[in-house]
Amino acid sequence: MASPKTDRGERYTYADYLMWDEDERWELIDGMPYLMASPTPEHQEALIQLSAEFGRYLRDTGCRAYSAPMDLTFEMDLATTEVVQADLFVMCGQYGRDKRIVGVPNLVIEILSPSTAKHDLLRKRNLYERVGVKEYWIVDTADRTVTVLLRDGERLLWTGEFKPEDTVSPSMFPDLSIHVSVLFA
Repeated sequence: MASPKTDRGERYTYADYLMWDEDERWELIDGMPYLMASPTPEHQEALIQLSAEFGRYLRDTGCRAYSAPMDLTFEMDLATTEVVQADLFVMCGQYGRDKRIVGVPNLVIEILSPSTAKHDLLRKRNLYERVGVKEYWIVDTADRTVTVLLRDGERLLWTGEFKPEDTVSPSMFPDLSIHVSVLFA
C-alpha cells in the first residue's frame, strides 16, 4: 500500500503502517493516520540542541535519548493502533528495541511547528497521558518557551513555563540544567 486513506475514517494498525510508503512520515493515534510535515529550520535547531544536551548527560546512565524519525509504540503487538515519532524521548530500564522502540518513555519532548501544534498539544498529549508518560515538554519556537507537564496520578499537569532567561531540568535528572536560550539561538 502506498499510503493510508485518510478520508474514509478507517482505523489502521502498526502492521498496516509498516506497509506504507517509506518516503512519507506518518503517525497513528487511536488507529487514525496523521501525515507529518517537514520540520522548520527552527524546529531542527532546537532538536539538535536538545539531543546534544540529553545525549551527553545520559551517557553511562542506563537511559537513552531517541529523536525523530524513530518509531515509538507502547506495546509489542503488531495490532497496536498507536505509533508516534516524538521529537525526542528518553527511555530507561527495560524496553523493546528492533525497528522501533517499544515501551513508555520517562520523558517526551515535542517541538511545535505551525502545522503540528494542535496535534502535539491535544492528540499526542492525551495519548502520552493515557499510556503513562511521566513528563512531557512542549517546546514552542515561535514563543521561545518550554512548557513542562508532570504526571500527577492519572494526569499530566502543567507545572511551569520556561523562557530564554531560565533553565529547565527534567524531574528525574534534576542536575541536568538546560539553558532555554540555547534552544532558540
